[in-house]
Amino acid sequence: MRIPIGDRSVLCIDWDECSLRIVDASLSRAGIRIRRAVNVPMIPGTNIRDPASLGDSIRRTLGEHRIRTRRAIVDIPRQDAVLNLISLPKGSTDELAAMVHIQAAKDLPFSKDEAVIDFALTHEPEGEAKTCEVWMSAVRNMVLDNYKRAIVAAGLKLERIGLRPYAHQVATVSEEAPAGYTMIVDIGPAMTEIDILRDGRLVYSRAAAVSIPPEGLEDYSDGNQPVLKISGDDEGIPLADDHIGRPSPMETLLIEVSRTIQAYRSTDPTAQIDRIILAGTVGVDQTVVEAFETRFNNVSTEIYEAPRSLRWPKAVQQSAAPFCSVVGLALSSTIEGAYRFDFLNPKEPEAQRRERVKRMPVIAATVALFVAAAGVTAYNPIRWRNAEIDLLTEQVKNSEKEIKLYEDLMDQLNDVRQWKGQSVAWIDPLKQLADIFPSNKEGYITKLAFSTDKGEMNVELVAVNKKVGTKIVNAISEIKDKKGDPVFLAAPGNWEPNKKNPKYPYKDKIYLKLKSLLPES
Repeated sequence: MRIPIGDRSVLCIDWDECSLRIVDASLSRAGIRIRRAVNVPMIPGTNIRDPASLGDSIRRTLGEHRIRTRRAIVDIPRQDAVLNLISLPKGSTDELAAMVHIQAAKDLPFSKDEAVIDFALTHEPEGEAKTCEVWMSAVRNMVLDNYKRAIVAAGLKLERIGLRPYAHQVATVSEEAPAGYTMIVDIGPAMTEIDILRDGRLVYSRAAAVSIPPEGLEDYSDGNQPVLKISGDDEGIPLADDHIGRPSPMETLLIEVSRTIQAYRSTDPTAQIDRIILAGTVGVDQTVVEAFETRFNNVSTEIYEAPRSLRWPKAVQQSAAPFCSVVGLALSSTIEGAYRFDFLNPKEPEAQRRERVKRMPVIAATVALFVAAAGVTAYNPIRWRNAEIDLLTEQVKNSEKEIKLYEDLMDQLNDVRQWKGQSVAWIDPLKQLADIFPSNKEGYITKLAFSTDKGEMNVELVAVNKKVGTKIVNAISEIKDKKGDPVFLAAPGNWEPNKKNPKYPYKDKIYLKLKSLLPES
């Protein structure tokens, strides 16, 4: 969702161990114009983990290229952020922020007080939908402090801190969201970020440690990387893997991309990647495109190009691939705040409360005026009685408003409880079921079907005789929780002949339901 903006300029800055990318963008109602795009090697001796050193390198680079814009936007790389996709009851921004902070307290591997938490809606909730999907992210305070200090040391004013996976999404779907599954691979010298989009929406993101040599990925692309040699005094003490070939950088990269696809398919088994977009600062060329197409069954692979609407400067002779994240930062400046991340000004549950505090002086002055008026009219019995009647009437109205507010809050609480009750974790129940299922000699499962909101599961299997299904149902009925109550309600279906496999001549069904989700009687 786009929002109107005034004319202004902003620097979008991103960096890694080896290079610094800067885009000087002009934002106006007519659109976004890139005035300057700079991709330069990091100044020798720069320590990117030292804010003062990094800030000095940014300041010197800006001076060398005569860039005078002072507002800056930066982004947090995937490896420095916790990022979870969650489903919440639909509500206002303040209500969503409260629920996100409750969920963060459960999901984060550290105390939420140690981090800044923000969230972004994946899309505008449709119609009468009662839930919405949001990406929740948390970045540790010390990481954000280093970014802030580096920008200050560069002599800039920090305007926003975004998230790199979301910048990738905006950079690739700014004009039209492509249907199907798109994978963005941003290759860096030490870390590669891999994001998966479904119909233009981010659905999965991870960072993988892949070390890319300065000469790029084409070297040793055939996998024949030389083995390590030992020299000197240790020559006679060979290690166990001295003569085992190491995977080439290209092979390591392709393996990590394959792992990402398989990890996402654990939640979306039918997913098939339709296109791959390559970005990043090292090794992105036609050789890499061909390697990806060969490995992933000729899936359409291309190098990232800036959107045509962006008016990319003709003076930039190099590929737009290194600028994917900074282009996304520029484009996201025109997106409504609920649909983007900003760790500098996060969406917090106290936002409306702070607004009420600002209004307190006005309310106090109004109350004081009413008290003074009541003191003047107290000498007149008739007016005093009228004032008393008005006061009682106002109290009745206020009480009615409080009752309505209480009822609304209870409705929201019931929605949250219902949502929480429908959040079924299947890992432990599946482990319990796996422990009691017989070996493949007696039969095996051919199909599993889940209904996560009702806690139901239907199992189809083939078996050597008619009794296998009944035997499994009896074993399931014996599974107990810590209180000694049954975990499942299980019932067998009707068996039928299996003509396709004489070794397992019977097909059977089992119907399961988590007892914890049954309505209380």
